[in-house]
Amino acid sequence: MALVTCNFASFLLSPDQRSWNKLIKKQVLMGNVRQAIQSYIDMLDSGFFADNFTFPILLKASNFCSGLQLHGQSIKSGFSDHVYVQTALIKVYSDFGQNDNARKVFDKMPLKDSVAWNSMLDAYASNGQMGVAMELFDAMPVKDVSSYNIVVSGFAGERRIESARKVFDEMPVRDVISWNSMILACVNAGDIVEAHALFEEAPWRNVVTWNTMITGCVHNQLYTEAVHLFNKMKTGNADPDYLTVTTALSACAHLRSLEAGVKVDVYARNHGQAASPHVVTALIDMYAKCGSIQNALEVFFKSQVKDIYCWNAMISGLALHGHGNSALKLFDEMRESGVKPDDVTFIGLLSACSHAGLVQEGCQLFGSMERDFKISPKIEHYGCMVDLLSRAKLLNRAFQFVETMPFEPGESILGALLSACVIHQDLHTGEKVVKLICKKANNRLSDGEYMMFSNLYASCSQWEEANKWRSMMNDSGIVKTAGCSTIEANEKFHKFLAGEVGFEF
Repeated sequence: MALVTCNFASFLLSPDQRSWNKLIKKQVLMGNVRQAIQSYIDMLDSGFFADNFTFPILLKASNFCSGLQLHGQSIKSGFSDHVYVQTALIKVYSDFGQNDNARKVFDKMPLKDSVAWNSMLDAYASNGQMGVAMELFDAMPVKDVSSYNIVVSGFAGERRIESARKVFDEMPVRDVISWNSMILACVNAGDIVEAHALFEEAPWRNVVTWNTMITGCVHNQLYTEAVHLFNKMKTGNADPDYLTVTTALSACAHLRSLEAGVKVDVYARNHGQAASPHVVTALIDMYAKCGSIQNALEVFFKSQVKDIYCWNAMISGLALHGHGNSALKLFDEMRESGVKPDDVTFIGLLSACSHAGLVQEGCQLFGSMERDFKISPKIEHYGCMVDLLSRAKLLNRAFQFVETMPFEPGESILGALLSACVIHQDLHTGEKVVKLICKKANNRLSDGEYMMFSNLYASCSQWEEANKWRSMMNDSGIVKTAGCSTIEANEKFHKFLAGEVGFEF
């Protein structure tokens, strides 16, 4: 009888029931999930029952534990077989990697609409199970544009550009999401040329289209093209958002182009995006890497909201400019403000100590990581310590640090130590590093390693040994990579290779 009453109440909703559902939905949309759950409890205490509208709203915002509880309550109240509730349950289980349970819900559905099919399809595609996803896709009685988009996006995530293109070409109808997904597939696979061709061909472009292309250029080190696209986007119909600005600033930072970075900064300020913590962090990073530490500090101290990323960017910027003591002082201010440091914070701090020659302070910070902050040092932190000791001419101690570290030393750590041995003409430690590099590389050395070995012996006037390593490099057929540099003139970038005439790009 209670079940009949409950179902009837959901069929002819009373104003009070509608009010509860509206309140819960509003709280969920505003991100107040705890308040929404509390309102649901209050609703039950007031004598009302959840219905086929209440459960989907709550399930969309629930975590796994509360999702399980809501699933159980939907069964007890008789709404677990409602298509809206079942579709929401598929989403809950898939979001937490429970695709088997999501499939059980899907298979028990007596009637499956396109939303249910697409939800199950997205569950597989989002979790990289493209084999099962394609089986489901082929079994779908009706495929809409969302079905195709889910599959293309799934292949994009797997970097399977050919599979994505096959499905894309089969689409009877495409929308802007279709083009964005296919462009993303090319970007993820590193095929920027094809991505750009699709970008130019696309009949629609929204902010996601532009951001995908600009981010793709940055990830593939095409920084000049990224800045060019940002400038082109400003003249189009899609307005850059905080992600566009952040990515463009990253490109300027890599180019070390202060002029281009300032223009992006001006755009952000004029369009109300300079207050975003993401943009603030990118601005600090850009100004620091482009040589203007004063501008970086100005952005930092004017920012009303400083998250961990802003603090880390400023500490790293001060480290880059050799202001070790200022970086340590800022770290103290960060802790006083209640922001907890993370592993990136200590990379910046150790780097600051390294550049400023603060050996004792650096060793103390390294020791405090696990002891005081429960942060386990990573290989990057050990690399900073090796660099710190090497710069301070404590090369034997640095080598001992390498030998006792719990990680296999990477090329960057050994290269930094060997470079310090060359600079300080320490043949004894240098030869031990050479043996370690040769053992690690299994005698398959790079051009840089051959040259570094030769330079070590040359710095110590061991000319015969130096010539031996150069001859070994020549005999192996390895050619030294030409150095290059970039300059900016008249808003254009010119790249110069050693021994060649520069060219515009």
